[in-house]
Amino acid sequence: MRYLALAVAAYLLGSLPSAYLVVRFAKGPDLRTVESGSVGALNAFRATGLGWVGVIVLILDVAKGAAAVLLAGDGAGPVTQSLAATLVVVGHNYPVWLRGKGGKGLAAAAGALSIITPLSVPLWGVVWALGYVASGYIALGVVVATAVLPILLGFMAGWAYAGAAAPVCILVLVRHTAKVRRLLLGAEPKHYWRGRT
Repeated sequence: MRYLALAVAAYLLGSLPSAYLVVRFAKGPDLRTVESGSVGALNAFRATGLGWVGVIVLILDVAKGAAAVLLAGDGAGPVTQSLAATLVVVGHNYPVWLRGKGGKGLAAAAGALSIITPLSVPLWGVVWALGYVASGYIALGVVVATAVLPILLGFMAGWAYAGAAAPVCILVLVRHTAKVRRLLLGAEPKHYWRGRT
């Protein structure tokens, strides 16, 4: 019962539509109907043109990812933490309140993984930066960094942490399949904060 309760709580926490609510508070449009249709920080910024909206959404999404893992309690092992991290990202990506139309999971995943092991976010950021500098494509940096993060964690923090991060990273990659498709077709913009993602 404890694991079921944790899974439900993490999902519901992830489902809180931070971007949708903040944008509506700022008198902006329904995020599901503009730009990428993603309910996340980047689309919130694009839809409103307000930097503070994007920053607040980003902070809230990272916070709910971290909070879900903290719900597992002190002394929780990687498996229990992974359950919470996975379900909070599922909730963020497929929120019940918005009929499954959510974000792409990056911020929530970063918050959750930062609690599982603080090494996650710096590694993610470094690999993303290298991918971006090498290719010129922000999207490619995101996809490559997310794909290799569990492997890097395995070598640098232990394979239990790699296993904990893997399902979270898979969920993020699933929500970025459109980016991968456009990259393969040569149709992905390099600076995607200026256009549809």
